[in-house]
Amino acid sequence: MGAATAVEKSESEHAGNSLPRILALDAARGIAVLGMFAVHVGPPPEGPGFHWLSLFEGRSAALFAVLAGVSLALLSGGDHPYTGIAARRSVIRIASRAVLIFVLGLVLAQLHSGIGIMIILAYYGVYFLLALPLLRLSARTLALLALVWAIAGPIVSFVIRSHMEQNQFGGHPVFEMFTSLSGLREMAEMLLLTGTYPAISWMPFVLAGLAMGRLGIRSLRAVPVAASGALLALLGYGGSWLIQHPGGGRAHLVDLLTQGMAEAGVTDFDPGLIIDVGGFGSVSTTSWWWLTVASPHSGTPFEVLGATGTAFLVIGVLMAVTRFAELPLRPLIYAGSCALSLYILQMIAVRVLVPMPVDPDAQVLPGGLHGPGWELLALLAIGSLLLATLWRSVFRRGPAEWLLHKVTLWLTDVLAPVRA
Repeated sequence: MGAATAVEKSESEHAGNSLPRILALDAARGIAVLGMFAVHVGPPPEGPGFHWLSLFEGRSAALFAVLAGVSLALLSGGDHPYTGIAARRSVIRIASRAVLIFVLGLVLAQLHSGIGIMIILAYYGVYFLLALPLLRLSARTLALLALVWAIAGPIVSFVIRSHMEQNQFGGHPVFEMFTSLSGLREMAEMLLLTGTYPAISWMPFVLAGLAMGRLGIRSLRAVPVAASGALLALLGYGGSWLIQHPGGGRAHLVDLLTQGMAEAGVTDFDPGLIIDVGGFGSVSTTSWWWLTVASPHSGTPFEVLGATGTAFLVIGVLMAVTRFAELPLRPLIYAGSCALSLYILQMIAVRVLVPMPVDPDAQVLPGGLHGPGWELLALLAIGSLLLATLWRSVFRRGPAEWLLHKVTLWLTDVLAPVRA
């Protein structure tokens, strides 16, 4: 068998011999797509059903990141990492994919709307590049590294940010940052430390998925995956609850917030709401107790462990269910296989339907399809399921996925050609 044939055949063998498990991964990605819609365009906090939908906050993005790690493992050989020319080709494919996704994130950031959606794609580009030196590691080593990083990463972030002059939260890279050195520095800090999805606290999700993929899709079993997920979720969310409540951490934070607000002249506020509300990628550095919360996007060890566990639990359950319920799950599976296309479609739809308010001081967006709420959520969710099902009934890949596949494969052939 020629080298080119071997390189091309491996990925199809992984998919063909493990079809139910591959479909389960797509179904999990489909759930992440719907969860993304719920977080981005679902009802506001005061709206009906918000508390139920808030379960997706932070967790759907973490599920995406874990699944991205699994994809990296499959692209680089699954349970038998590539060597030689195949390894070089996989590195080029992943690196070129990282660059293209990064640029796509910058492009989508130009689609301003009345809903402030934080674009994750540029961050993904960084995750993929950071993962390149780790592709040859074993599943056990990757799992251990993910665990250590999940605990140490947020602590290192806290220490570094506590010494930074500008300690900001959230945001995503934009083209304008390339026009000055200060902009480039801001972008680097955002991608690594202060952004909505900083690599220092998000790489554990990717590494955990990479470890799962390195175990081999064919050898994965639903019960161990789900059980490990439940254990991690219990350690993360349960551990945070124990420290926050019986351990007194919440009381310390309430006192800290009450004192700070009193000094600012604010007395009418709920400190518990501030503690529980979703963050912007990292916590405040005013107290070490902030590292004990597990609220969405807080980027603490407890939140990272809990969200990773939730992702594993979802994947494990779907691995068990998909084998027997593929037909009813097909719209979800198809949506998951077109996740990038649907992400782009979402950004365009929100830009058209919910434009920036004419009045910059407007506090409330219009209702119906022109503001966050059940109507817009239903349109995106149901419309995406239908469109993905119709598209996949004709084509193997989503349009964006097909283009990304073709371009990265072409670049790989140019930079690392193989001889038949």
